Amino acid sequence: MKKSLQTIVILILFCGKIFSQEPYYTKFTSDDGLVALANFNVVQDKDNLIWVGTKQGLFYYNGRKFIEVKNSISTTKSIFNLQIDNEGQIWCSTISGQIYRIVNKEFHLFKDFSKKLKGAFPHLIVMRNCVFFLSQKESYKINIKTGEVNKIDGQITKIVKSNNSFFYYNLSENNIITQIYQDEEEVVTRKIKCYGKFLLDKGKFQMFKWFDEIVIIPDKMTIKPFSIDINTRKLNRIKLPSSFKKLQVYNSKNYQDNWLLTSNGIYRSIEKRAISDAEHIFKGFHITDVLKDNENNFWLTTLQNGVFVVPNLGIRKKNFFDIKDDIISVETLPENHLLLGTQNGKLIDFNTQSNSYTQIDLLNQRPINRIRYDNVLGRAYVSTNGTNSYIYDVKSKRIREVGEQFATAKGLAQISKDSLIYLSYRHALVYTNLTKNKDHIVLENKRPISTFYDSINKLIYITYIDGAVVYDKNLNKVPVKYRNKPIILYKYTQTNNGKIWATSGDKILELKAEKVIDSLTYSKGLLRSPLKGLMSRECFLWIVTAKGIQRYNTNEKSIKTLNLTDKNTIKFKHPEIQNGYLWIPGNSFLCKIDLSILDSKQSKKVPLAYISNVKIGGKEEKLKTEYELPYKTNDITFNLNFNGFLASSKNVLEYKLLGFNTEWQTSELNDNIVRYIGIPSGNYEFLYRAKSLDGSIGKQSKGVKIIIHKPFWENWWFIVTVFIVSFFMIVIYYRIKLRLREKEVERELEKVILASRISKLKLENLRSQMNPHFIFNSLGAIQDYVMNNEKYLASDYLVKFSRLIRMYLNHSRINVISLKEELKSLEMYIALEQLRFENKFNVQFLIDKSINQNKVKIPPLFLQPFVENAIKHGLIHRKEEGNLLISITEDSAGIMIVTIDDDGIGRIKSSKINMKRQNHKSFAVNATKERVLLYKKEKLFNISIDFIDKVGENNEAIGTTVILKIKRI
Repeated sequence: MKKSLQTIVILILFCGKIFSQEPYYTKFTSDDGLVALANFNVVQDKDNLIWVGTKQGLFYYNGRKFIEVKNSISTTKSIFNLQIDNEGQIWCSTISGQIYRIVNKEFHLFKDFSKKLKGAFPHLIVMRNCVFFLSQKESYKINIKTGEVNKIDGQITKIVKSNNSFFYYNLSENNIITQIYQDEEEVVTRKIKCYGKFLLDKGKFQMFKWFDEIVIIPDKMTIKPFSIDINTRKLNRIKLPSSFKKLQVYNSKNYQDNWLLTSNGIYRSIEKRAISDAEHIFKGFHITDVLKDNENNFWLTTLQNGVFVVPNLGIRKKNFFDIKDDIISVETLPENHLLLGTQNGKLIDFNTQSNSYTQIDLLNQRPINRIRYDNVLGRAYVSTNGTNSYIYDVKSKRIREVGEQFATAKGLAQISKDSLIYLSYRHALVYTNLTKNKDHIVLENKRPISTFYDSINKLIYITYIDGAVVYDKNLNKVPVKYRNKPIILYKYTQTNNGKIWATSGDKILELKAEKVIDSLTYSKGLLRSPLKGLMSRECFLWIVTAKGIQRYNTNEKSIKTLNLTDKNTIKFKHPEIQNGYLWIPGNSFLCKIDLSILDSKQSKKVPLAYISNVKIGGKEEKLKTEYELPYKTNDITFNLNFNGFLASSKNVLEYKLLGFNTEWQTSELNDNIVRYIGIPSGNYEFLYRAKSLDGSIGKQSKGVKIIIHKPFWENWWFIVTVFIVSFFMIVIYYRIKLRLREKEVERELEKVILASRISKLKLENLRSQMNPHFIFNSLGAIQDYVMNNEKYLASDYLVKFSRLIRMYLNHSRINVISLKEELKSLEMYIALEQLRFENKFNVQFLIDKSINQNKVKIPPLFLQPFVENAIKHGLIHRKEEGNLLISITEDSAGIMIVTIDDDGIGRIKSSKINMKRQNHKSFAVNATKERVLLYKKEKLFNISIDFIDKVGENNEAIGTTVILKIKRI
């Protein structure tokens, strides 16, 4: 078979498979403070706190985490029958028979029937004026105000709640359903007789509410299910799925739509219809209760999986049953299809209308990192992270391998029918004739990042590793700059008005050719979260982040947000739009979002902020409305909070301290701590409120008064005491001052003497540097140049000599100079000495580059004497050419270390030679040592000097090393 005909075989597995879809939800577990997996009921109080009754006790959610309410009264932890009465009072009960009211987050025992119930599970129903406590053992009606208890005869079971009434079955009353309802101030009892074919079979049935009917499912197959109309009490025959015989129905709720909570998920219907036609969601979960909070979030309690929160029913997860693999790329195809690529080389052709899909396994099983659909040729280019790429024919569903043509694509962009931009990891190129051959033009041979083709303006955008550029139709490029600097752009899109948008770091930029003309940042409502994807439809930008989905109206410049906190959101990637839905690939699922949900009316209620904790001087204090603080401990910290789902991620704090500042201060997102330190004495009031990210202001909470007492020194008795003490202190002060002045005069005189001595030492140093031999030899060298008609050399030598003399004279007048100036004079001196001794020695300077020579200060005329000794007494006596090394470093303590190293004859031999010389005197080194003592005494420098005699293998002298350590005081 010819290579040109070689193709890979289509491996179609699970063709036509259907996969599930579930509402997108956040799961609360022990990581969020909810230690119980078995949860029974959920309610919301008037302060927006979410309360959950669990097997491990009672918990409330404060907007950040769940907090357990400690119960020291009951012997059992499980909390059942959680509910709120008409006045906002929270009620609950335990399996052992206690009834509780929750007041200020504490348990208060209302009634205890544990000895009478003896373990029988009771049902609690709270009505306006009375409480019913019903069980198969004993049942009671209790007056809330008086506490009067009335026993109800019989064995009560099968209890169903409905608005202001409830239904139950009494085992002692055959085929009768009892209804209890509130009629103004009276509690009314009605009996509903079940007769004929509508039999109850002595309590062997299930009973639950479905819209305005009570549904009864007998256990016996011979007795058909029926319903009781709540309003007319008429009996009706109904049809139910056979699966309902095996289900346990826990509860039902109505929020315009009806929710039936069972041992196999939820049956939900918006309109009244047969249960078999209802939407079945959360299959496999035991859902015990549901709550729709004041922000339209749905809270679900489960028996085995903690608590779920559904932020919006318009957001669904579509899970593939057979694919346990990350979906990392997605592309829109015609006729309701999406083409998906996975981490392990699976290509999925998904029909969004029928919810069916075809799976194609690629041979190399490498991640499918890019897919690009060619709408002209009806095929998709599939790139993998490897050496393989493919072309997928959409109509025939055939795929063929095309080698490295599109392999490891960093980006693909269609230009025309035959032209395609392809970015690999090492270059960017344009395929110019895809239908016939692989002709291409290489744009750049450097690493690209992303690309986009502006079909309206015929511009190609490519981001390289060093910045983004724009190519025109002639492939002439212009760099894209932001604030006059190159910029990296990642994800591009284009709105219907022709504007180009691209992500860059934590912002989204609007482009016009190579110019940035606008930006979308945090200050304009963009979530503070990594940007995962960007997509446009009409004038809208759809922005995918790790915290939620946002839609930005580019015409109105307004933004709307869908907050999501599920851990899977960090897997979100680039989205696609099809058939009115936004599709976002995630971790082995697709997230399906109805585009219309952001247009629906959303709750804009801003939660009430409250103080959860107060610390004074770092110690926790009880919550009060007023605090009196002494001046020493005027350090107060407030911890504030909001109630409600994700409240801390959707709202910030505004606060001010009246009497201290007048303007409202705004906190950062998720920053709930306000601290005041060093408040002056006076009376203040701390005010605070919540503010949503869209700018809405919440209700101002009740303020906290703060009184800071005056310090003792502001009291009259202290002022009088200070005046008297001050008088005597002044007298004593002037006496001491006279004595100090006398001592000061003595110190000044001593300083004058020291300064005089330093000046003398400088002059001695100067004389040693300007010794007659040096001057005469220098002048002799100049004369030789003149005599030999080397006037340029003579002039250069004379200039250097005069500059050196001028430097020495200038430096002799000051106590401190920079290291750079000292080295400059030293280099000039050495250069003259090299000329003088006809380059008898070499010199090397090693200066640590980290030393700032302009800032480091040392004594003037300090290094030259040691260099002079190295030359005169060491190097010039060598027969061969000598070497002089001067190195300067600085240690971690800021001590500058100067090392002067020569390979001369050594100090011993030099001393012997000097002894033979007549009238030899050495001033420089001795004067320098005395200068060291004077500098230390004057607290200018700490200086140490070490001489090291170097010896060779045969103990012969091979030079001298001088180490100077200089520390500025």
